[in-house]
Amino acid sequence: MANIFSMVTLKGSNFYTKYAIKSFFQNTKLENEDEFLLINNDHCNTDEFSIYNRIRIINNETPFSFAENVNQGISLAIKNKKNLIFLNNDIIFTKDWFNPLKLELKNISIPVSNQLFQYNSACEKLKLIPTMRFDQFNENYDLLNDITAAHKKKFKANQKFQTLLMPFYCFKLPYDILNKIGYFDQSFGKGGGEDIDYRIRCAVKGYEVNFLLDSYLLHFHGKSTWDGIESKQETEERNRIYINTFKKKWGEEITQIFIMRNNFSNILSKQKIEDEFKQRKFGELIRKLL
Repeated sequence: MANIFSMVTLKGSNFYTKYAIKSFFQNTKLENEDEFLLINNDHCNTDEFSIYNRIRIINNETPFSFAENVNQGISLAIKNKKNLIFLNNDIIFTKDWFNPLKLELKNISIPVSNQLFQYNSACEKLKLIPTMRFDQFNENYDLLNDITAAHKKKFKANQKFQTLLMPFYCFKLPYDILNKIGYFDQSFGKGGGEDIDYRIRCAVKGYEVNFLLDSYLLHFHGKSTWDGIESKQETEERNRIYINTFKKKWGEEITQIFIMRNNFSNILSKQKIEDEFKQRKFGELIRKLL
């Protein structure tokens, strides 16, 4: 099945978009029916992307939230009967990163990144830490691909796993899930909580969200949302809005486990879901909790 790849660029991180797109087209084999959608969220200069004839640019009249931008991609994917792959713009794509996601048709897939696995190159010129600036990467594409190849050798093929926190920084939504689950909830504000909400809604219907160990990306982390874009007060207010909205929708217990992510051992014991938590079967944990 064909795919729609969708990325959002915005003034605060448009610098990163250039390198994300460059590495994407260098390392992603597109089929004839695949599409690449670049959503210009706040009137960025996108002239430099005109060299890519596969890119279709959508210019938002006013800035959209994360959920609203994802939903633009969902609408087109449902209309054209395609999978949606949504991409943050603060990513460096690696060789063959998409192949493992391409094979997964039943569940939501997320590549792993330096947030989960930190590595140093053999020559020590590239050090991958959880949150990075671009100058710390310094366009060391070859070294990044060497790290990626070494990472893949550490694990058996086709391994997947779940964690408590699974941010949708780069994710594949198969067409079947789009049809059954639908759109992101836009009530959470600018950003935060809507990916966890979607994960819960998927779990209710029997779908899982998995990290794929065969796909490794460099994620600068936060450059597309809060880092250098929001003030501390703006981030605190955004967090307050989405946490309160989430709590009203899903209740105290599931908010404590999946949003606050602390002091919830008593909930696990009370709901008899300690085994699911220890075994990282979070889809099953959600279904039992609800």
